[in-house]
Amino acid sequence: MNGRKVLLLVGSPRGMASVSHSLGNHLLTCLEERGMAIKELPIYPAMADEKKMLELLAAVDSCSLLILAFPLYVDQLPAPLSSLLLRIADRRQGRPGVPTQDLTAIVNCGFPETAHCSLAREIVRIFARQADFRFLGCLALGMGGAVGNRELAKAGGIVRHQIKALGLAAASLAERKEIPAAVIALMGKPMMPRWFYNWVADRGWKSAAKKHGTSGMLWEAPWSK
Repeated sequence: MNGRKVLLLVGSPRGMASVSHSLGNHLLTCLEERGMAIKELPIYPAMADEKKMLELLAAVDSCSLLILAFPLYVDQLPAPLSSLLLRIADRRQGRPGVPTQDLTAIVNCGFPETAHCSLAREIVRIFARQADFRFLGCLALGMGGAVGNRELAKAGGIVRHQIKALGLAAASLAERKEIPAAVIALMGKPMMPRWFYNWVADRGWKSAAKKHGTSGMLWEAPWSK
């Protein structure tokens, strides 16, 4: 161990059964292989339990590297995660002599295009500045639904670019360096052709509608009149 502690906060309501956890956990594994002590916590249980919240905040205070892994909600962070970041920022105001801590993030969205994550990436960057973290970059990817909650190493060849990107990112983070732009671009590389992803997603919507008896309502547009 090199004495540095890494904390992963999973900002998905699905907790450890989410795309966010699959991606974040793989990065944690890569960092552990480089001698760093790792810990992961879901944020949602802490939002309803003050004792768990205080434990989470204490873990944030003591880590060397904070990783935020979360899904995109429209074009923003999930509301509970935004509330948590505000609390962390308030807690860190005016604390003299606090050792510099690093921060990075992983955001995924169900849209085919990674570009939808740009605003969330900027929000995290601003949070890092206001809360006095060294921002080392944000990894983002579209087509998150193709990952599911599977262990990334067992998800097959479609995530080969993401696995490589996370390994390269870990090498930079372990040395307290910013994630290179080329690695961020590799992370966001499409996992499959856009048309195929849309076709699979469309089949999923139709299957869910049939299951719930709403197939005849798919084309309704009540707010267009």
